[in-house]
Amino acid sequence: MIILEANNLTKQFRQHNIFSRNKLNAVDGLSLKVNKGEIFAFLGPNGAGKTTTIKMLIGVLRPSLGQVRLFGKDFTYKDVAIKKRIGYLSETTHLADYYRVHELLDFYYEIFRIPKSKHNSMTERLLDEVGIPQQRREWIKNLSMGQKRCLGMAVALINEPELLLLDEPTVYLDPVVIDKVRKLLLKLKNQGVTIFMSSHILSEAEKISDRFAIIKNGRLLEEGLTLETTKRISLEEEFLKKVRENA
Repeated sequence: MIILEANNLTKQFRQHNIFSRNKLNAVDGLSLKVNKGEIFAFLGPNGAGKTTTIKMLIGVLRPSLGQVRLFGKDFTYKDVAIKKRIGYLSETTHLADYYRVHELLDFYYEIFRIPKSKHNSMTERLLDEVGIPQQRREWIKNLSMGQKRCLGMAVALINEPELLLLDEPTVYLDPVVIDKVRKLLLKLKNQGVTIFMSSHILSEAEKISDRFAIIKNGRLLEEGLTLETTKRISLEEEFLKKVRENA
């Protein structure tokens, strides 16, 4: 079953020049399909269009052209019912630092109308799963960048999403926490959650992804099965090869 589908997805931005009417295609005719219960690694160099694509997939940005389909239905930014089935971790973690960790989670529990009787147990479970169980009562402003990243992951999981979109989920994390997040993502996959993740850590993407796509300048260079590709070459080597061929 196809959970996520992008058809000819295009996003144009006007170049920042008052004397020019030129438009830049940040994403250029991108088409992808992601199957239920798989981990899909979305790869590309800096400025390739990965974050722009993810923002269109969740309705934060409206496509200039093309269509997004989620759970077999056409999706637009107004579709709240579908958004409730999605979890999202942005590339840059923005958290209200005037909260303590447990207070921020309580705030999101209220948004998703989760009964107060479940708040404590959910907080304990989520913080343990993302690797920051000791930070429950810490002020967010006092957390490290890596700890804030983990908290952002916890927030993305609050609504028990069927589709999880992660933009550089392991940035700022140390190897111990990366290992914990890896195990968490594999556990979610085994529970039937579909995971779409961008990453610059290609060795990590190789370990956990079922399929991958490589893009550059908003265009798809390659899409394939991770296991089949890595029988002959590492994912990092394949990535470098494709990017250099399209320099």
